Amino acid sequence: MAELADCLAGAARDGEALDAFLYAAGMLQAAEDRLAGSWTVPRRLVRHLQDGAAPAAGSRAGAAALERAAAALAGRAPALGAAVRWVRVLAAATDDLAALVLRPAPFPSAFPSALYRRLDRLAGQLDGRAAGQLDGRADARSAGLRRVLGSAVRRPPSCFCSFDQYPADLVELARRFDAVRPLPADLPLLVVGVRTSGSYLGPLLAAALRQAGHRAVAGGTVRPGQAVLAGRERELAWLLAAGGQVLVVDDPPVTGRSLLEVATGLCARGFAADAVSVLVAVEREPPDLGPFRVVALPESDWQVRELVSPTAVEALVRRSVPGAAGWPRLEVGPAVSPGRGLHLSLPVTGHPADGPPVPLRVETVGLGHLGRRAAEYAAALPGLVPEVLALEGGLMVRRERPGDTPVSAEAAARYVAARQRALALGADRTARLVGRGPVWEEAGRLFAPLFGRWAAVLRPLLADPVARALTRAARPYVVDGRTSAGRWTGRDGRWVKTDWAEGAFSHLDLASCDPTWDLAGLAVSLTALGRPGEAAEVRAGYERLTGERIDAARWCLAQLVQVRHGLGDRPLDRAARRRASARAVQGFLAEEYLDDLPTPGAGPGAGWCVLDLDGVLETDPLGFPAGSPLGMLALRALRAHGFRPLPATGRSLPELQDRCRAYGLAGGVAEYGAVVHLPGRAPLPLADRDGAAVRALAARSADLEVDPLARWTARVSRRQPDGRRTGLDGRTAGRIAAATGTRTVRGEQQTDFLPPGVGKAAGVRALLAELGDPGAVPVFAAGDGPADLELLRWARLGTAPAHAPAELRSAARVSASAYQAGLAEGVAALLGHRPGGCPRCRPPRPAPGSRALLALLALPEAGPAGTPARLAELSSAVGGLAVRGERGRG
Repeated sequence: MAELADCLAGAARDGEALDAFLYAAGMLQAAEDRLAGSWTVPRRLVRHLQDGAAPAAGSRAGAAALERAAAALAGRAPALGAAVRWVRVLAAATDDLAALVLRPAPFPSAFPSALYRRLDRLAGQLDGRAAGQLDGRADARSAGLRRVLGSAVRRPPSCFCSFDQYPADLVELARRFDAVRPLPADLPLLVVGVRTSGSYLGPLLAAALRQAGHRAVAGGTVRPGQAVLAGRERELAWLLAAGGQVLVVDDPPVTGRSLLEVATGLCARGFAADAVSVLVAVEREPPDLGPFRVVALPESDWQVRELVSPTAVEALVRRSVPGAAGWPRLEVGPAVSPGRGLHLSLPVTGHPADGPPVPLRVETVGLGHLGRRAAEYAAALPGLVPEVLALEGGLMVRRERPGDTPVSAEAAARYVAARQRALALGADRTARLVGRGPVWEEAGRLFAPLFGRWAAVLRPLLADPVARALTRAARPYVVDGRTSAGRWTGRDGRWVKTDWAEGAFSHLDLASCDPTWDLAGLAVSLTALGRPGEAAEVRAGYERLTGERIDAARWCLAQLVQVRHGLGDRPLDRAARRRASARAVQGFLAEEYLDDLPTPGAGPGAGWCVLDLDGVLETDPLGFPAGSPLGMLALRALRAHGFRPLPATGRSLPELQDRCRAYGLAGGVAEYGAVVHLPGRAPLPLADRDGAAVRALAARSADLEVDPLARWTARVSRRQPDGRRTGLDGRTAGRIAAATGTRTVRGEQQTDFLPPGVGKAAGVRALLAELGDPGAVPVFAAGDGPADLELLRWARLGTAPAHAPAELRSAARVSASAYQAGLAEGVAALLGHRPGGCPRCRPPRPAPGSRALLALLALPEAGPAGTPARLAELSSAVGGLAVRGERGRG
C-alpha cells in the first residue's frame, strides 16, 4: 500500500489522470479486501464456514451473521475505525478521479486543487511522509493506519489488465441501462462493484451515471460470499426506504455465478429482485441470472473493436513506426484472441518501396501503467522478447519474428534465468494473498480431499503452510506465468518469447514469484507434446545456468498446479490431467526414495516380486493415482535387497510405462495381463482382440465415459450429475459384456471389460519368459482384488492389505493394515524386518520441505485407522517448516 500511495502521489503530480485513478482504485481494492478479509478471527471463521459448509440456509445465515458481527467489531476497534474512515475518503477521491477519466482535462490545474491536496494527504498518511509532521494524536492515528493497511496488496484487475475494456464501455453501459430502465434523476442508485474489477468498474460506472444526469449515486464493492454493505446498515436502510435501485458490475463473466451470488445477497438485505440490475460486458451470450435484469454490452460493441479496426491500426502504425508513413502499402490482418481473457492480436505487414516486407504485430496490452509494463519488461529483456516499437492507448506495436522451430529446453531455461535477474523483486509477497488464488493457495487446495469433511479447518492449518513454504521464492521476480512451448517463436537456435507481460497478472490470478512456476509450465507442456526427455532437461538446465537447486518437492508441487489449471498450449482431458499429475508425484517419490540406489542388473536377483498398483502401491483420493511414503519405502526395500519388482495392473499401458520409467523397473503387465511391457521394446499384446467393441457400445450413452488410454481392455465409468465417476450397475455392465464377449472387473470408479483368456498371472508368466526366466515363480506378490487371486496363489508369498475382499483371505497372508501400509507389512514378512529398518534399505533423510510433502501424501496410506497418527506426523513436519522459516527470516 505504501508503494501504491507513492505511485498515486507521483501520478497526481504529473497530471496523469488515468494512472492516478488506477492507483487509487487499486489502493481501494487492497484496503477493502484487508478490512473485509481473513486477517481477523471472526472473518476467518466466516471463510471456513463458506468453504466447508453445505449450502444450507442455516449455514449461509450463520456466515452472514458472523460477517456483520465482524464488520461491527472492526468499526469499534480504534485502529480499524480510523482505517474505515480513511477508506471512505479514498473512495470519494477515487470517484472524483473516475469522473476526471471520463471527462479528460489537464490535471490537476483544471480540476479543483482540493483533490490534489486530498490525494497527497491520503498518500502521505500511508507512505510515512506525514509521520512527524502531525500532532502526537494525529501521528498515532497515521501509524495505526499504516499498521492496519500498510501490508495490504493490490490484486491486478482483469478488466483493464487481461480483458480489453475501456472507460468508454462503462459510459455505454450506463446509457443502455437508462434506455432499458428509465428512472427519475433523484431516485437513489447504488453501484456495487464485484471485486477485484468492481473496484475499478464501479467508480467509473457511478461517474458515468452522474454525468448522464443521475443526482443520487452511491457506490460500494464486495466479494462473492461476503455480506453486502457490511457496516453500512444506516445507508442501506435509507436506500431501501427511498426505493433505491442497485446496479451490480463486474468484468466479463463465464457462468455468471459470482454476479448471481451478489445479486441474491442484495435481495437477502431487503432489495426486491426488480430493484437489482446487472451491468456487464460480455464476450459471448449474456449470463442467465434468473429474476435479475441483465444489461449487456456485447464484445462487438466494446470500444476496443473500434481501436483495432484496419483503418485505426494502419493510422497507428504509420504515425508510430519509423519510416512507416512512407510505405506504399500496409496489410492489416484480422484481430483475434487465443482465448478468454487473452488480448487481441493483429498481424501487420509493411511493404516499403524498396526492401523486403516488414512483419509487425499490434496487440492490446491494457491501460495506463497496467499496459506500459509490456514495453518496460521488453526493454529489460533485449533479444529474449520482440522489440517494442510503440505503445499508445493500450495498443502495442512490436516486431514479429517468424519461425516454426520448437523452443529448446536450454533456451527456455536461459530466458527464465535472465528474467529472474532483470525483473527482480525486493520481496515475495504472495503469502499475503490469502483467498485470492496464488499458486501456494491453489497447491494447498489440491490436498483438501485428504482431510475429508474437516478440510475447511485442517487444510489452512496443515496443507497451506506446506504449500507456502514450498513456493516461497528465494530470489523473487516478476514471473512470466505463461511458459508453454507454443509461446516461443524462432529458428536457427534463436527464439523470442511472444507473450511476456500478461501471465503474471492474468485473470486466473495464480500469483507467484518463484522460477519453479515458470519452469514447470514449460516442462508440463513439453511432456504433453510427447517430449518428456526435454521436459526433464528444463529443470536441469536452469540449475546449471544459475547454480540454484530446485528441490524435488518444489518441482512436484509446481507441476501439479500447472496441470490442474491447464495452462499449456492445448487443454488436457481428464485422463491426461490425471496421468500428468500422477507423473509429477512419481518423479518426486522416485527422487526421494529410489534415485540413490544402484541400477539393477539383468536377471531375477533375489527373486521376482509382483505388485498391484491401485489400492496396493497407490491410492487416488487426490483425484489421480499417487504413491505414498510407505509404498515407496516398500519398493525401495525390495530393490535395495536385490529383489526385482514387477507391476501387474489393470491400468493402461501408457500408465504402466510411466511407472516403469520413474521407478527403474524391468517391465510390467498392463490391462489385466492383456499386454506386456519391457522398456525399449515394442509392447507385447497377449489378447486376441482389443476393447474397440466395448468402447463403441459405451459411446452410445451420453453419461458413460471411456478411458482413452486403455487399448486392449476397456475401462468405462458412469459420470454422475455431481461430477463423480462410478462403476456401472450390474445390468448395464452385463448387457455390454454379453454383447461384446468380455468379462467384467468391478471397481468403485469404473468397470473394466476384459477379453477372454486374459489374466494377470498369465501376463506375468509371459513377462518372465521375455525377461529370460521362463518357469520362474514369483517369491512375492501383493494384490487387493479378485483379479489378483490367481497371482497370489501362484507366488511363494502372496499378501493382501486389510481392505481386500474376503475371497482373497484363503489365498494370501492378509496384513493388519490397509493400502500401502498393508503392502509394507507384507514386504516386512518377506525381508524379516520393516522396510527402511536396516542400513541397506534405509532412505536418505528428506529435506524439511520434502518431509512435509511426504507427510501429506502419507495421510491415506493406511486408511481411516491410520489417519490420526499421520496427522500428528504432518503437524510435526509443518512445525519444522515454521521453525526453519523463522530462522531464515532471522
